[in-house]
Amino acid sequence: MFDILNLDSDKLENIQEYIAGLKSGSEKIFRKIMEHWYSRLFNFANGYLNNEENAKEVIQDVFLQLWSNRNKLADNTSLNAYLFTLTRNRCIDLIRRERLMLQFRTDKQEEYTRLTENFHALSDPVLDEIFALELQSEIDKTVDSLPVQCRKVFIMSRTHGLKNKEISSILNLSEKTIENHLAKALRRIRLTLERKFPEILNLVTIFIRKLRMSKS
Repeated sequence: MFDILNLDSDKLENIQEYIAGLKSGSEKIFRKIMEHWYSRLFNFANGYLNNEENAKEVIQDVFLQLWSNRNKLADNTSLNAYLFTLTRNRCIDLIRRERLMLQFRTDKQEEYTRLTENFHALSDPVLDEIFALELQSEIDKTVDSLPVQCRKVFIMSRTHGLKNKEISSILNLSEKTIENHLAKALRRIRLTLERKFPEILNLVTIFIRKLRMSKS
């Protein structure tokens, strides 16, 4: 089975320039993106589908959607997460359809079992955890870019686990000010993640919910 853990993240140089070129309609940039990701996406899909023709069809659909939705991409979109999530979702849809066609075929039970196993593998939270690494990295960058006082409050709250009252006492700020700083930080993080990871908004929502739940 293809191991997504061994994938490098966006390693194209000047990735933002590539996205800008893609959004401007540059077919040359689009071809470069295809060349960079095609074989890895194909191997990923074929590892679960075990059918090269179906895998090729999935990847064609993925790149077609990338091109069709190019103007919706944020300038800092993670193409790695975007493309692999699209591929994963297409594989799940295809396997789901094939399972429906085979579930009552007594002569196809072995194939049905294989498809079921691959369906569960693609739905495994481990894949979400892999993308979560990219999310966490982006959160760290966003926190680093916050205004000094806002960043300090966020780190004291979310990293060190201090309560709002404790932070208020240490920094000599009102609890309301602490709440405002945390709200500002969470809002900045949410907007950043939603722009960069449009295809895994469900995972973004989970991350933001966890951050909010730790609010004192």
